[in-house]
Amino acid sequence: MITKALTLATLSGAFLILLILYLYIRKDLKEEYAILWFIIGASIIVLSTWTELLIALKVILDAQRVSDIILAAFIMFLLIMSIYYSAKLSEIVEQNKRLAQEIALLRVLMNSTTNLKEKRDND
Repeated sequence: MITKALTLATLSGAFLILLILYLYIRKDLKEEYAILWFIIGASIIVLSTWTELLIALKVILDAQRVSDIILAAFIMFLLIMSIYYSAKLSEIVEQNKRLAQEIALLRVLMNSTTNLKEKRDND
């Protein structure tokens, strides 16, 4: 059963890497995200093929089961991704705020220019 699970994990990692390459080649995925997901796919393959590494980590970290290490790594990955996307979202919010302010200033400038033209036409 363990061999089947590890084989499935290896195939999943390989499929993920192929998918990332396909999306990157089609320009559907930016380089910074492609690198991140490529590392994740490679990590899945390494951890599913190098079981001695998992066992060594289990002993070093004094975990009860190997699955505890994988779960902890997955939770850490989710936390890092959440922080990363929160930072990106904050950056986008600031950019949208700045753009909205610039649009408002341009509208005021256009309205004042239009009002000046109308005033000159009336005179």
